[in-house]
Amino acid sequence: MPYRTKNDILVAFNVLAEKKGFERITVQMIADEAGISRATFYRYFKDKYDVMNFNYTKFIEEYLFAGKVQTLEDFFFIMATTGTEYFRNKMTLFSSTGPNSFHHYIYESSYGALRKILFMRGKRELTEREKMQYQFLCHGITYYYEEWLLGHYPNISPRDAAIAISELFPPEFQGNLWQIS
Repeated sequence: MPYRTKNDILVAFNVLAEKKGFERITVQMIADEAGISRATFYRYFKDKYDVMNFNYTKFIEEYLFAGKVQTLEDFFFIMATTGTEYFRNKMTLFSSTGPNSFHHYIYESSYGALRKILFMRGKRELTEREKMQYQFLCHGITYYYEEWLLGHYPNISPRDAAIAISELFPPEFQGNLWQIS
């Protein structure tokens, strides 16, 4: 039941984001749409930004860490296809600004996912150079994705986009992500 309630809140938030835009949504509106009390909302999320960010967290966990992909190319292909279907009608999320913005969260989640992959493959510490490189890539991924959703690359297929982006990553991210080298 708890997962269902959390998912119901997410669905309610997404419906409201599509209808009203992110900035106009309140916690009370989300609770009303989900058919729950504000107190129940706060058992699962701290605010509307937390729900907004859960969209991306859920997507990463469902595809990247649930064994549905083997390579970064596979993941970026899913982002360019399934992710596009999921996020395109939620473009108002990108209008959020500041440290709670969706952009910032995508960056933080992407960087965290890369660190988790490296950790799972036995790399415990990053050099300062590696940290800079991975942070740069993750910032780029965030802006690329918004541009992709806005349709700014009409002549690039999802597969070609996935290949191009995955080729930017260092050797430790090439090939099967879950195979320990």
